[in-house]
Amino acid sequence: MHLTRRLFSGAAVSAICAGAQQQGAITGNVYGGSGIELPNPRVRVTNNDTNAVTEVTAGYRGEFAVKGLPPGHYTVSVASFDSFNESRVELREGETARVDLRIRDLHISPDIAKRRPVTMSELDRIGTTGVSAVEVTDYVYGGYQGDFPSPPHADGNPKRAVIVIWKDFPYRFVFSHEGSYCPWFELPSGAALCYQFFEGNAGWAELFNDWGRKERNSFVDVLESGPGRAWVRWTYFGVNMKNGEPAFRGSEDFWAYPNGLVLRRQSYDTLKPGDARGYAREPVEMIGMCPVGKRWMDVLSADEATGENHALAVLDPFSAKRYDVFWKHKPGTVWDAVPRRTGASWQELDDAAGVALVVPMKEGAPFCIFGDASGFRHDFTRIKEHSHKDTGGIGWISQSWDHWPIGWLNSQAHAVDAESLARYPNHFSPAGMDFFALPNEESARGNFYSLIGVSGGTERIRTLARAWLASGPARIQTPDSAGGLPVVYDSGKGKP
Repeated sequence: MHLTRRLFSGAAVSAICAGAQQQGAITGNVYGGSGIELPNPRVRVTNNDTNAVTEVTAGYRGEFAVKGLPPGHYTVSVASFDSFNESRVELREGETARVDLRIRDLHISPDIAKRRPVTMSELDRIGTTGVSAVEVTDYVYGGYQGDFPSPPHADGNPKRAVIVIWKDFPYRFVFSHEGSYCPWFELPSGAALCYQFFEGNAGWAELFNDWGRKERNSFVDVLESGPGRAWVRWTYFGVNMKNGEPAFRGSEDFWAYPNGLVLRRQSYDTLKPGDARGYAREPVEMIGMCPVGKRWMDVLSADEATGENHALAVLDPFSAKRYDVFWKHKPGTVWDAVPRRTGASWQELDDAAGVALVVPMKEGAPFCIFGDASGFRHDFTRIKEHSHKDTGGIGWISQSWDHWPIGWLNSQAHAVDAESLARYPNHFSPAGMDFFALPNEESARGNFYSLIGVSGGTERIRTLARAWLASGPARIQTPDSAGGLPVVYDSGKGKP
């Protein structure tokens, strides 16, 4: 044990140097929260008769000993931390007194205290006066009624979730453990939209696999619980589906405001420098989600005259240009559709200084806004829609899968069939983006911001996007950059 002594008065020197028969000692331990020994605190011993002060650095288990003390009255305290009770002791000649120091009961401010987890029924009752992030213990997406064994479901409690709720809006923002904590806006019917995450190059490392749902590879923390602002941090490791080997660490912050908007900041660090598999250049994918028994045609905004569903709207915030995709269901199939597009050419939107990707649903239009000013520069960011391959998309059209967020039927893909439709929620993806034109090392150094939310109409989103992107990079990169923006959701729902 390392001891450091500091004497502050001549009287103390005289007293300590007195005959050996007069010397005593004070020993003890320092205990922190839950009665655990506090490692290496500084302990102060004050002679109240002479004002002599001696300080020592206690050992790893909080043990200390101050020797060579003359008889007298002493105060023993912890010098390196607040919130510890002092102890007073009368030391007799040649005596060794035992003094243990323990932390006081603390009254934590509600602003920084972690709120206890609640059930979904409790969440509905407690509500919020603005916006709040709350941990729940029994969340299940989309009406799934099956068991949650581990494996094949998430480890620990697969029903754990962190949910952001609003006072003035009926939707919520959900980080679900069973869904690898990849968050989504959930509308009252259970229809939802997710924005995905940094997916590793060539799909070698990601989260939508058996390894990625484990708590050690993906977890969330509530840094601010509201009600003026809620802040949730999501940390995850892109892992290989075959052996769970991590390739990169993603870090995403979400700031939610009472106006119903969420600011998202994405970044990642490679764990394989110089190896292309350790980098990720696909950070955003628009993923529509359907409850058990529902399909894309049940949740997307519909045109009764044509029988089409509005699958995607892409808006240029700085002009009147827009691009729309519609799907018409093929009778006799589970999810097949015939696509149609209208509006400006895709290249015009891809070259714009900003863009809003919108999925118009019956209860509202979830959106994602990004651009030059938010770190997604158009010279390296390529947007792509998956109904037409000439945009760079994959050509999925309305293909739907049910391996996520519930089911884990296999590691990375299972297309919906009649049997699984009746048992599992499912998802589809009308659009996404990448920045493969950006070198790996630069993507790993970047901070990328987007603005997400739910609107009552797509043209409102254009106005919102212009205001946010026009505020410039310095403003966008502050956590409150979206807090003063106007509300864009109302009962008008997902009007085009």
